[in-house]
Amino acid sequence: MEQEKGRVNQLVIATVSSAQAGALTNRLIKDGFYVTEIASSGGVMREATLSLLVGLDSARLPRLLKHVRECCATYKRFIPAHVETPMFEFNPLMIEAEIGGATVYVLDVERFEQL
Repeated sequence: MEQEKGRVNQLVIATVSSAQAGALTNRLIKDGFYVTEIASSGGVMREATLSLLVGLDSARLPRLLKHVRECCATYKRFIPAHVETPMFEFNPLMIEAEIGGATVYVLDVERFEQL
């Protein structure tokens, strides 16, 4: 069965680290996906993130998820702990945090119109 051109039956919302969003967005656009970016923030470090909105045919979902997995791996970084310490300590307490990665939501689209 030939795929209908321009068919959109799913919406993907992928929230990714701003540091990783550029590479992901470029790959998606190069592969023919249309991407809308919304600035956001969150996580343990309240770091800047981007929420990417991508409308697509469900047959292309595995390809999109492959790009997300390849561009948005998690990694560990040491960050200062937000605890009160005595004044005589020079180095703040550091904790290891996992950052990066992506949170992906896939929603079925009942109706899509491009006006």
